Amino acid sequence: MARETDFLDLYKILGVQPDCELSEFKQAYRRRVLVLHPDRRGSGHSDLIANERLQRLTALYGAAMRFERQHGRLPGAPAARQVDRSAARAGFADSLPKNRAKQPVQRSRWLLAATLGAGAGWLWWNNNPPVPASAPPTAATKVSATKEKRESSSLALPAQLQLGMDSKTVRKLEGDPVMINGSRWDYGPSWIRFENDHVVDWYSSQLQPLKASRAPGEAVSL
Repeated sequence: MARETDFLDLYKILGVQPDCELSEFKQAYRRRVLVLHPDRRGSGHSDLIANERLQRLTALYGAAMRFERQHGRLPGAPAARQVDRSAARAGFADSLPKNRAKQPVQRSRWLLAATLGAGAGWLWWNNNPPVPASAPPTAATKVSATKEKRESSSLALPAQLQLGMDSKTVRKLEGDPVMINGSRWDYGPSWIRFENDHVVDWYSSQLQPLKASRAPGEAVSL
């Protein structure tokens, strides 16, 4: 488990610093995946080594992203500076006027003006009652609102990957792929295959699983 969270090794592989921007971190990861991906290399001993490095890189990247979602920063990056609220209060107190001798008289005048204004407003409202902005909803309006609500719920994003799902919905569900290779979208070691812009097959790796209902590693073919 110690090597699984060796984030310094991860930054060294990607060529970035712990305090880099999140977008820079993701781009560096995608570039490295392109180099190590099996489709870009030949078969043999070097391919096995590259596959092991890709699995190692994917595991470290996943751990770093979980840390970022929990703490709002990449592992090893400095935490955001906290505001000294006590100092802020002290500065606000120092900014208050020192001479308050005339404040009671000013407060009394303000209260008198507010009372007179409230009385005048009540008299105006009593003589000019507000008119309803719109009539109550009719039965037809209620039916139309119910229909719109049902249509919007039917367009809700599915929770899991499904056969026949279009690429636009897949992108919303799984995010942008690391690499697009013809009709196949790669998400690290996992992939999704399309035909006519609709899902026909996929593979979900345990290192970077897809949002699919089947067990990781199980693929389906039409």
